[in-house]
Amino acid sequence: MQLVAVGYYREQRVTILVGHQNAISESSDKFVENVFGVFARALSDKMDNAVQASVSLSNSACYSIVQIGSEPNASIETLRKMLSLEHSSVVRLVTGLEKKGLVQRIRGTAHDRREVCVVLTDAGETCFTDILNARSKVLKKAVGRLDAEEKVTMLGLIGKMMPAIVQGGDDQHYVCRLCDLEVCPQEKCPVNLAHPEFYELPHEPFKRKTSCKAGTVN
Repeated sequence: MQLVAVGYYREQRVTILVGHQNAISESSDKFVENVFGVFARALSDKMDNAVQASVSLSNSACYSIVQIGSEPNASIETLRKMLSLEHSSVVRLVTGLEKKGLVQRIRGTAHDRREVCVVLTDAGETCFTDILNARSKVLKKAVGRLDAEEKVTMLGLIGKMMPAIVQGGDDQHYVCRLCDLEVCPQEKCPVNLAHPEFYELPHEPFKRKTSCKAGTVN
């Protein structure tokens, strides 16, 4: 039997024509799951490739830059949790970025003078902006195909599915490792709302430094 499928994302429906009236079946569910999986993988790959190309850094280094930029004065341990890496791996990443002049370590905080924190340099802030801008171009191209009503529907569907994908705690930071916090009100973030018991409202909304201009790290 020839299979003809027509999918559209309006009024939360997917119509599948299989040559007979029984369109809702186990096979159609698997088709939807498969297509959604392909889309999610393609979008993730496109974002990773774009940010990596924008600054000539590995994906792990890009994630690190974004996390350090989004979490000023983060400790190595905080970065380890956010990136879901071993302590030694984070230390190597930070050392590599430090050699490129993108980050610097600051020893001592108000809470613990022995603690080492990591901050972005001016070059690192520029890199941070380049990464988020490259990511944004990929997302804008995809989301731009939807009208206003479809965008609201999409957010509702994502919010409904998010608790099944994201675990509470460190995993919430990990899935947001490439997130642009400046455009994401934390009280509305579906990742935060997936497990509100772990959510803490920041003292003030995150803002990027406006002095940084786009450039490329060699």
